[in-house]
Amino acid sequence: MKSLVITSAVLLFSFSSLVSASEKITVAFGEKLAPWVLSETNEGIIVDIIEAAMTPLGYEIEHLYLPYARRTKSYKAGGVDVVSDVNLNTIQGHSLKGYLSDTAYSYENFAFSLHNKNFNFRQISDLKNYSLLSWQDAAIHLGATYAEMANNNPQYSETFDQSVQVKLLFLDKVEVIQMDVNIFDYYRAKAANSDKIDTTQKVDRFALFGASPNGFLFKSEAMRDKFNTQLQKLKATGKYQKIFDRYLTADTIEKIHTKESTPVTK
Repeated sequence: MKSLVITSAVLLFSFSSLVSASEKITVAFGEKLAPWVLSETNEGIIVDIIEAAMTPLGYEIEHLYLPYARRTKSYKAGGVDVVSDVNLNTIQGHSLKGYLSDTAYSYENFAFSLHNKNFNFRQISDLKNYSLLSWQDAAIHLGATYAEMANNNPQYSETFDQSVQVKLLFLDKVEVIQMDVNIFDYYRAKAANSDKIDTTQKVDRFALFGASPNGFLFKSEAMRDKFNTQLQKLKATGKYQKIFDRYLTADTIEKIHTKESTPVTK
């Protein structure tokens, strides 16, 4: 009887240890991608998606926020288990090895210009004759047509800080910027609240690029497969849509700005 009690206790302890144990995985995110990534508070659409998928399986996410191009370099160097914002163009352009997840989210990129410029862009190649500030790695990420335009445009440049794109547009320092519509709206509102910039100027938006599907690149095939399964569950239960609703509502930006002033760690 005593032996049975001891054996049961050992089994219970072992089970509890397995349940409570967690495997840490390092995930690399772009640093300036609000509201997709909010590095100050370990939040954002992309952050929440992978946490909602992986933490129920016992994984603990270690967040690594880097200038956009450096996230892939860190992955290749071996210090990162998962890297965000990856598609087939990224994999080919940076010679990455790993296992790409299903599409986890999509950006909706536009070319933005001040309305008083009276531009009328109809295709990507129309941008080659104008000063254009884009985001880091766009010439790799967005495919051959975009890369050709960028290579033939002596006034083309990229920055890791997308808030700079918005500020320079409204300061009339560049003629065009190219970025996701939600990132633009976020940084426009933020600049209006904190910078002496006239962000009330009317802006034209040109839908030249279409949706840009993205996923996560995993070092582990088994972990990638688990993520894909969890992603489908998030979508089926409505939790996936709730993540987007949390960040893409009318009052979101003011709440985010309040949080940013008091950084916290999850």
